Amino acid sequence: MKYIQILALFLCLLIACGKTGSEPEIIIEPPYPIEVRLDSIQEGEMYNAKIGDPPEKVYADLQFFARGFTQKPYLGIVGGLNGRIEDLEGRIPLYNSLIFDRKPSASAGGQIYFADGTVNAIYNRLGKKLTAWPEGSPSALRIGDRITDIYGKLITIRADRRFSNLFDYIGMYEKNIETAYDPFQERSDRWDFNFSIDSKQHIRLNLVFEDGKLVKIRSTYERY
Repeated sequence: MKYIQILALFLCLLIACGKTGSEPEIIIEPPYPIEVRLDSIQEGEMYNAKIGDPPEKVYADLQFFARGFTQKPYLGIVGGLNGRIEDLEGRIPLYNSLIFDRKPSASAGGQIYFADGTVNAIYNRLGKKLTAWPEGSPSALRIGDRITDIYGKLITIRADRRFSNLFDYIGMYEKNIETAYDPFQERSDRWDFNFSIDSKQHIRLNLVFEDGKLVKIRSTYERY
């Protein structure tokens, strides 16, 4: 029995020593919340947003609420609001990202992210990090481009028939809450407003609009 135990210990050590840094990294699934609370209102106020207010007033109130956070809340303006490149003129600096794609979706599509007034990250639709998009275009968007130069570049890229179908789908959802109100927000019937109380507590809001006013707020509280 003693020899069997020694042999087993030797095999365990051999296996451990045989592992190298080239092995695939273990992927840990994100944790599930240990507490979830749901709530909704159709009158009154929740997190500084008031039922019955028009979108522009709701936006101003969310902006004021967001000032109390070190990590800025996420505000997503839901809906197919940008059907043409021309719809983006003068509005790109009001947002934090852009998505372009073919229909159906293709890896050549692009995801462009902004920070501090410039392009700071670019990915294709498979999540591969790029330095320029679309690849092969002399007018491609590049890391470090000023956000105010993006629209002109997009017009030039779209005029090149090799890339024109990359604009079949245009997404511009993540609103930079530190910038001015965008009148296109009135076209959306739902905004998503998410923020963190701390590293373990998160609030997710759906703000529902009808006929130019806020009619419902749905809230999800998650604790991890």
